[in-house]
Amino acid sequence: MVIHVLLLSGFLLASIALVQAVSLRWSLSESVLLAAWGFTLGGFYLVSGEAWPTLAANFVMPALAPRLPPEAYLWIFLPPLLFQAALSVNVREMLGDAAPILLLAVVAVFVTTGVVGGAIRLTGLGPLVDGLLLGAMIATTDPSAVLAVFRQVGAPERLVRLVEGESLLNDAAAIAIAGVLIAAITGDAANVSATAALRALGIALGGGLLVGALAGRAFAWLLPALGGEGKAEISLSFALPYPLYLFADQTLHVSGVVAVVAAGLVISGLGSTRLSPVNWKHLQLIWEQIAAMAGAAIFLLAAMQIPATLRNARWIDIVALAVVVVAAFAARVVVVFGMLPLLSRLRLTEPVSAAYKLVIAWGGLRGAVTLVLALGLAQDTALPDSTRRFVAILATGFVLVSLIVNGTSLKLLIRRLRLDLLSPQAQALQQKAVQLSSIGVSERVHMAARTFHIPDAIADQACHTFRRSVDMSATAFDFEAALSDRERLVIGLVTLAAKERDLIPQYGSGIITIRNLDAMMRNTDAMIEEARVGGRLGYQRAAAKILADTIEMRVARWLYRWLRVRQPYGDALADRFELLMCRRVVLHQLIVFNDRSLTPLLGERLAALLKTILKARIGTAEGGLADVRRCFGHASDVLERRMLLLYALREGRERVQAMYEDRSISKEIYDSIRRELDAAWKLAVPRVHPDLVPGEAQAKAIHTRIDALGVDGAKAYAEPSAPIAAHADPAAQVANVAAEERRPSP
Repeated sequence: MVIHVLLLSGFLLASIALVQAVSLRWSLSESVLLAAWGFTLGGFYLVSGEAWPTLAANFVMPALAPRLPPEAYLWIFLPPLLFQAALSVNVREMLGDAAPILLLAVVAVFVTTGVVGGAIRLTGLGPLVDGLLLGAMIATTDPSAVLAVFRQVGAPERLVRLVEGESLLNDAAAIAIAGVLIAAITGDAANVSATAALRALGIALGGGLLVGALAGRAFAWLLPALGGEGKAEISLSFALPYPLYLFADQTLHVSGVVAVVAAGLVISGLGSTRLSPVNWKHLQLIWEQIAAMAGAAIFLLAAMQIPATLRNARWIDIVALAVVVVAAFAARVVVVFGMLPLLSRLRLTEPVSAAYKLVIAWGGLRGAVTLVLALGLAQDTALPDSTRRFVAILATGFVLVSLIVNGTSLKLLIRRLRLDLLSPQAQALQQKAVQLSSIGVSERVHMAARTFHIPDAIADQACHTFRRSVDMSATAFDFEAALSDRERLVIGLVTLAAKERDLIPQYGSGIITIRNLDAMMRNTDAMIEEARVGGRLGYQRAAAKILADTIEMRVARWLYRWLRVRQPYGDALADRFELLMCRRVVLHQLIVFNDRSLTPLLGERLAALLKTILKARIGTAEGGLADVRRCFGHASDVLERRMLLLYALREGRERVQAMYEDRSISKEIYDSIRRELDAAWKLAVPRVHPDLVPGEAQAKAIHTRIDALGVDGAKAYAEPSAPIAAHADPAAQVANVAAEERRPSP
């Protein structure tokens, strides 16, 4: 058994590498190639078993026919696939499309199940229960092929988000429905009724969601305790998906699929503030590679079983397959074009364009999960032979039709609908970026030519060829005419907020508490959304929300004022002080980013306006810091010294590591210095502020100032300050930008 598994693993990895290389070389769909290669191998196994039985038993069978139970495929491959998919999404962005995602992931599964079952029953091709079981199995979608096409043609971000979100949850709904139907077929009368089915589905989904969310929270809580050791963090992440999936599915009898997805989503939202930026990126990269291999392996293994499954097919099955294909597509069209617009009318989500709907309907490809479910059903001896044969053959045939027809034509459909083209605003920004990059490249090329003593004429030719290769338009364009002031201002504000989100995790690892990091990350997401909707005023309103008094601050203040409990208030004040300190330094970094990157891109006038907005935010942060210092004197120096010491220790770590990497010091010296720095870090991380909260003598006078800071000060922070113009006519500039902000978005 062990030898068989090792041989199979080596053969699978080699096959995956070959298929991926061919897919990249000739721009072919990787899923289609995997299906074709697996089908070929499965056919070879059947032929060799009849023609050369001894050869097949000794060499072919260990590689192509693993002795694993059907459910083992799901247990081995599904948890890492689901965990990585959830780990890679932006949870806060996906929440904005929660309604359409749930419609596609849950409601669409029920609709597909019912329509396919009804079509099978009405055409007399099989019993209703068999048709419903088949409909549940083919309701799962495989996003890998679709997302690969999306990446090739540059599909819009929202379209990608909808397809990814659907694929995260529809597996759980389909597996739960299939379980209820199997119970009905095998005669388990307790689970046959519609009420029992809905109750079982609700328990499976809700229980899986709760278990997964708790597991994700526990994982996030453990991460800081690992001390920033990247290998330990990755090892801990490996320990989560499999036990969680099996514990939820086998012990608690809830959806292991939903549990793994929920845990991954929680970690995706919290992980970046609990790991260093380098470690977080490394963890995601490792899981991306694991998921790529697991997805290809399960698809190849399942495709290898197709010839054996289809060898007993009859001509009538082709008619049944045609009915199933039409019914499944009709069900998807009903959901996408009939139900999805209702969500927009109820204002539960932004409208989805007709082009998006058509791509979602046509791009609902089926893949590995459907094949594995069909294989498991084919070997379930508790089911009648007719049901096993009917569902396995039609589900397998449906996957092949989906990949061959829908998969190969999806790219053409996207291009026909012109979804591969950027919006006019994005095109203008793209051309501006190309112009700027061409200037920088030209300077670097001429510097390299002088270094290598190459004539300037050859460098000019190389630069000319480069400019032609990246030229997006044959005609010149006016950047300021292509984008209005409001559009450029919104682009700048969203870019600043996104950059701020990238900078904040640099102050983790104990320099700033996790509570503050999480609060600042949530605030940057709010700034991005508000800037897109409300422009400058929305951006400033969202930025000011983090400075408002929190419930924790009010409770701590009440405990201190009336019960003289000092510690909660000291912690709350220390949190506020750290947040303002970190916010101020990040804002100064954003000013440098604005000067270096946004000024050439958006123009000096808009960049000056963005700089004014950033300076206003810095002034607000400094005012909050001054208020804390005014209330508590020099006690805040303790926190400032701690932050600077931690920052110095971290910089020392990075510099010593850089010296070791460029071979300036030996590993023995590096390890010795690293141990000393680690010991100093552990001593400096605990936050001690015994004198931050004043004693009885000063309490009465300070309470008045604290109350003013908590109420009037927060109101003052929330009032956006008017921008200062950068050029000759400041009144006209402010008036123009304000007028632009009042115009509706294009």
